[in-house]
Amino acid sequence: MFEAQRPKGEFGSSELPVRPALRHELNPNGSLTVHAPNHCPRRHPVPGSGTFSWIVALHLHSLICLRCRDEGHVDDHQWALIDPAYEQVEAGEAKGVGLELVAVPPAEDAGPGRIELRLDGHAIGTATFAVCPQDRTGVLEHVQVDAEHRGRGYGRVLALAAFSRLDWSTDGPHWVRGDRRVRALRGAQHGAGYAWTTTLIEDTPLARGFAKWLPLPTVGEPLYCRHMLAAAARLTV
Repeated sequence: MFEAQRPKGEFGSSELPVRPALRHELNPNGSLTVHAPNHCPRRHPVPGSGTFSWIVALHLHSLICLRCRDEGHVDDHQWALIDPAYEQVEAGEAKGVGLELVAVPPAEDAGPGRIELRLDGHAIGTATFAVCPQDRTGVLEHVQVDAEHRGRGYGRVLALAAFSRLDWSTDGPHWVRGDRRVRALRGAQHGAGYAWTTTLIEDTPLARGFAKWLPLPTVGEPLYCRHMLAAAARLTV
């Protein structure tokens, strides 16, 4: 589906907006199928109007919408694509190149962990949260993106990366863990799976818009389970 090589002479930009619109599916034979979006953000169909490429600057696939370009959106017709559930690496697996979601587990089960969004090895955004596999609950505590990198969809990517986690287990091959996260993400997006809540949202237009976008029934009312509370209490001792 994706082109093996980038368009000649085009390395892409590290400042491209990033869409969480890529999805990996595990096949019965153990292989992976990569599902790209059917439309660009302006609803132009793909294929037909769009082509796929590889953004060297970000080490991500991208969508180029030729129809958007032809309609005059010269500076807004290309988007990097990422699967927030599958395209996560543990800290020891990070390559320090391109845009990476790096999972940093908590010190103990149900304690606060984080996912960092790193650009060429430097953290430019972070989602902090706690998940409890016993009570099947999660609390998104904070999503932060450096000011100079805002407006590119990074906050949404971080939130969906957090929602995709069932736990912090690193047992098993990477593709198995990836498939678990994919299924968790699909469940979270459709209101199933873990029960997610968030801490209070800042009273700013940007924060309110982000909160409205979150695929959750309510925001700003955190519900910590007993395991989370116990883990937090031990951290403060």
